Amino acid sequence: MQYRCPQCQSVKIMPVPQSGQATRPDVPKSLVILVFSIFLLLLLVISSIVLWIFSNGAGTNLQVATIIVFFITLIAGFLFWRDLPSFKISMQAFMQSQKIWKCRDCSHQWQR
Repeated sequence: MQYRCPQCQSVKIMPVPQSGQATRPDVPKSLVILVFSIFLLLLLVISSIVLWIFSNGAGTNLQVATIIVFFITLIAGFLFWRDLPSFKISMQAFMQSQKIWKCRDCSHQWQR
């Protein structure tokens, strides 16, 4: 299936919710942990940089927390990499089970 709008050829399409929809993608917990840890790591790194610029530097507690979150991010990334094949299969099954689509650019709605 081509995932583009037939009217404007945009790739910004989304499935329309349907009643009785049983197929849902199986999102692994490692992906949830990975996304959360990436945002937390980004917050810690930005706060460390800000403290180094406007203060005497980041404290040891902040540095240790950044290192710990970095290792948690690495572990979650590895676990998600292991879960990636089953996640891709469940996402493909979800995308193929959708019958009604809607374009976010032109609001065109069509049925596959």
